Amino acid sequence: MSAISRLRPALACVYACFLGLATPAHAGAAASWPSVALPAGATTFQVGEQMSMNGMPTRLRGFVTRSTPFETAAWFRQSLGKPLVENHLLGKLVLGRAEGDYYVSVLLEPLPGEHGDTRGTRGTVTVSNLKAAYEKRDGAQALKERMLARLPTGSRLMNQLSSTERGRATAYILARNGHSQQLNRDHLVRRLESEGYLLEREAMPDAKQAKALPAQVAAGRTLFFKGKDKEAMAVIRPAEEAGSTVVLQTINLVQEIQ
Repeated sequence: MSAISRLRPALACVYACFLGLATPAHAGAAASWPSVALPAGATTFQVGEQMSMNGMPTRLRGFVTRSTPFETAAWFRQSLGKPLVENHLLGKLVLGRAEGDYYVSVLLEPLPGEHGDTRGTRGTVTVSNLKAAYEKRDGAQALKERMLARLPTGSRLMNQLSSTERGRATAYILARNGHSQQLNRDHLVRRLESEGYLLEREAMPDAKQAKALPAQVAAGRTLFFKGKDKEAMAVIRPAEEAGSTVVLQTINLVQEIQ
């Protein structure tokens, strides 16, 4: 089994975790990426043209259709061809198929109507460049280490996403560690300030808001940072068992290549 082939089984799980969120992910010429057909009448919307999910160069396109999830799944089973991998994750159906150096995945879920009934299907088509991910694995590891360096020792990166669109380079990480919220907060403030991000404000839910929120969310805090042509936001919450989870998003303005 090749190194690229070993990447495929984990792809569906990665997509399910990220669907719902910097360094540019330049993954090759647009013409080389596979084109995925959609059912007749589907309405499409772009999710991400240049993205990287945990070091995987990826393109995402969303769509909605009036056909039921059962009908839509049947259409894609025929359209995508064989062999086809199917997974049920978080109440969603994921269909996946390798195409040369790429992996195509279609995530389908019911589109709820106003009265709780199903009025169609919402889906996301994901195309990942497996070859580019394998060839650039060293660079992806270096990026992971740079992002983890912003957090206290012992932090574990759970998910990582980066994209570049319309002159905005956005990076997102989800990490977990065994430290207190205060220690995470103080460490993150020091590290970001050393990079030119200044803490503008810090917010926590008030008593009224806290009553309507899950306990972990109510106990969290959100930090907002600002710098020259860049900004950042961090959400620090208690982890389910012990320690803390940290979500950090940075946005940098970049000069687009003419």
